[in-house]
Amino acid sequence: MIPLILLLCVGGLMHAVRSYAGGAGGTELAFGFLLLAAYFTGKIVNRFGMPKLTGYIIAGVVSGQFVLDLVDLKMNASLKVVSDVATCILALTAGSELNLRKLRPVMPTLRGMTLFAVIGAQFAIAAMLFVLGTVVHLIPMLDGLSAMQSLAACFVVGVALSAQSPAVMMAILSETGAEGPLSQVMLGSVVLADFVVLVMYSAASSLALAVIGGGVDLVETSLKVTWELLGSIVFGVAIGMLIGRYVVAVKRGSTLFIVMVCVVVAEIGTRIELDSLIVMLAAGIYLENFSRANAHEVLHDLQMAELPVFLVFFALAGGKIHIDELGGAIVPVLIIAVTRAAVFYFGSKAACAATGAQHVVAKYAWFGLVPQSGLALALALLILNTFPTPMFGEAASVIVFGVVAVNELISPVILRAMIMRSGEAGRRAAVKIGH
Repeated sequence: MIPLILLLCVGGLMHAVRSYAGGAGGTELAFGFLLLAAYFTGKIVNRFGMPKLTGYIIAGVVSGQFVLDLVDLKMNASLKVVSDVATCILALTAGSELNLRKLRPVMPTLRGMTLFAVIGAQFAIAAMLFVLGTVVHLIPMLDGLSAMQSLAACFVVGVALSAQSPAVMMAILSETGAEGPLSQVMLGSVVLADFVVLVMYSAASSLALAVIGGGVDLVETSLKVTWELLGSIVFGVAIGMLIGRYVVAVKRGSTLFIVMVCVVVAEIGTRIELDSLIVMLAAGIYLENFSRANAHEVLHDLQMAELPVFLVFFALAGGKIHIDELGGAIVPVLIIAVTRAAVFYFGSKAACAATGAQHVVAKYAWFGLVPQSGLALALALLILNTFPTPMFGEAASVIVFGVVAVNELISPVILRAMIMRSGEAGRRAAVKIGH
């Protein structure tokens, strides 16, 4: 009862402050409000057996421009640096959880899941989009495009929708304190899958631009993709070496130093065309597997700094959900969401059967691929801003935003339930996000 009363008080104060200021609001005001609103909403939904992460997202949806408009588009944009820094911290944490020695026995399963489930989903979603757009006419994104252009456009959206969410996975694993073969496979699969999605999207978008008519220099594009991927990995290893050396040599103040590094990477990464997610994933993997520093000790010290950033990060993700557009496209969105989940299910089952995976992995690992968040939203914005056909770009982004919204709101609840049923919850001393 008390968290609900406090949540209502915070919302009332935010409304009063914005009304008094004539609707204006600064970055600090938006950050403080989302921090408190997400915290109290997470407390409330957790009492009903739901993950706190769902509460953070709900707080963002209700506070965002499409419902109460307490945090408008301008305020949301001003907090982009928070989302970028949170992505870097989450990527560093995810990379540090990937012990290559422990993953070696399950690498065949991870490769199989990537091939059959993730890449398979890209083609299956593209085919379903083509049918919905050209045969059933449920979505307008292919209007005015030829058959070849439609196929290229559908594949771009299919790749974008195959993206996973290491952020959601890390949040649920942290909240449940889960550790074991299932947790390792789930985390490893989403990290590997997102890397593959980034590579596939770069190639698919370049091809689609050429086919649709935007024109593209294949040599220049190839060099750009190579720099973004290999450059990010090399830069990430250098960052990992820097963090490891600092922790070993200085020790004190490592949390502040790591947060500062994440801010720097978030700010300059995109300016030199590097992917911050890959940079910090590579840094985390180096820190865990090749550095003399104790990665788990480093992450334990980082946990207190993570909480406020994560609260606002997931609330901002919720604020980007287009509730108004979701209602108008709910039928195709649900069809695509079900298609995506079905391919993940059957593809993962096939991979696990072919590699002889453990029973708990074969039973539950597929659902780790379902949640979506930052990367899919980023790719939706890229589609909106990149393609020369307005009808395709806008309509495609609505579909992507809609599917991400459905998966953001529903999948964390199911994922938490599956991890709890697997018996791996509580096996490690992990930060309980929201406590």
